[in-house]
Amino acid sequence: MESTTWRWQLADGTASNDWDAWSRRLHAIAARRGLDLLRLGRIDGDPLLLIAPGPGSAARPRRLIASGFHGEEPAGPWGVLAFLENVSDELLGACALTLLPLVNVSGFRAGRRLNAYGENPNRGYLPGAEAASQEGLLLMEHAGLLTEAARDGLLSCHEDVLLEHCYLYANEHGEQPGAWAARLLATNAEFFPIHPDGEVDGCTVRGGIVFNHADTSFESWLFERGASHTACVETPGQADFMQRVAAQAAMMRAFLMG
Repeated sequence: MESTTWRWQLADGTASNDWDAWSRRLHAIAARRGLDLLRLGRIDGDPLLLIAPGPGSAARPRRLIASGFHGEEPAGPWGVLAFLENVSDELLGACALTLLPLVNVSGFRAGRRLNAYGENPNRGYLPGAEAASQEGLLLMEHAGLLTEAARDGLLSCHEDVLLEHCYLYANEHGEQPGAWAARLLATNAEFFPIHPDGEVDGCTVRGGIVFNHADTSFESWLFERGASHTACVETPGQADFMQRVAAQAAMMRAFLMG
């Protein structure tokens, strides 16, 4: 699967891996909404972008949305655009929101899971078998900024390209998933059937949730660094692409509710 090229089409015919079209739309949205679009750095000329909270947000809950770690999971990055185009000013202003709209630009452009170096940008943040990717090393250079941005929650937007069911990973300091995780799953389930109980990617899934699974991912790293809770949501790659984009945007809105 890691060498397979994946590509879908948006409603207007744009290819899901058209990074130029995605970038133009992001910059247009940022300009229209007055969003502070920063560049954390470059990887072989590709920018790793961050949207910072607006002024006067210090007293609000701090939440982080991250997307586009894997290039064959494009509904997340396109979902970020749909979210930013349609979210109300009231909801957007309810928290200090930071976004990483597209982490793995080279993988996105190629329609492939890994980056141009064959690295997994969602592994290697904690000690384990896999080394950090170029994207991961750059993100870890900004550990302080990202830790503070995710203090009151992280939403990491992913897809499972081989499945027809939705599910999510949830991490929090408790014995069972909280209302926030249930709300994310219910939002996902408005679009797709929930994964049956059993196993997914070697993890136990119950009621559509893999709970408190520890690995070397970005979300596990920030949870260990103090994020109150983290979620990695998965939309099914076998479903309609625009439906997946809509689901990702809807889960971003649900995430901002608490």
